[in-house]
Amino acid sequence: MKKKWLVLPSLCLLLMGCDTREDNVSAGLTGIDHLPDHMSVQNFSLNGTSGFQAGKGGREVCCVSLPRKWQPDLTAVVRWNVTNWRDCGWERFERRVPVERYDKVGHAWVHFMADGSVRVVSSDIGPGIYGPNADYPGPHDLIPQKHPWKVYGPQSTHCPPQDQPTVMERLQ
Repeated sequence: MKKKWLVLPSLCLLLMGCDTREDNVSAGLTGIDHLPDHMSVQNFSLNGTSGFQAGKGGREVCCVSLPRKWQPDLTAVVRWNVTNWRDCGWERFERRVPVERYDKVGHAWVHFMADGSVRVVSSDIGPGIYGPNADYPGPHDLIPQKHPWKVYGPQSTHCPPQDQPTVMERLQ
């Protein structure tokens, strides 16, 4: 009978999706796409938690786990796919990147910068969907309003199927 009482609280915490480790805190996750208008970030993840498609910051998923206290050597593994709508290219990336300093855990913002770098910021203050938020501790680079699938059309109409060589592969 005693074993049932140990299982029930554990099961409840598991079903609620809570992070029970004292040194970690659950946080919402959002990707911010700073890439040029003909490219978009697809299927990104932070330490294995999928954020789906990055955009202007209006989409949030739950939850990624971050340490309650920031440490100077804190890093995260970011994986993502980039679709080049204009040139019919698809690329996959993975990088271990530093998590920027925070005083308390806030929302996790993953920025995919136009220069190819990635920045991870934890903050309760967001970057500003409709314009820069001066109080946001992360990058203030332009977040383009873009709809490449509307501008370039469906990739199925002008790009080879993914099992055929892409433009980049044909050039090599």
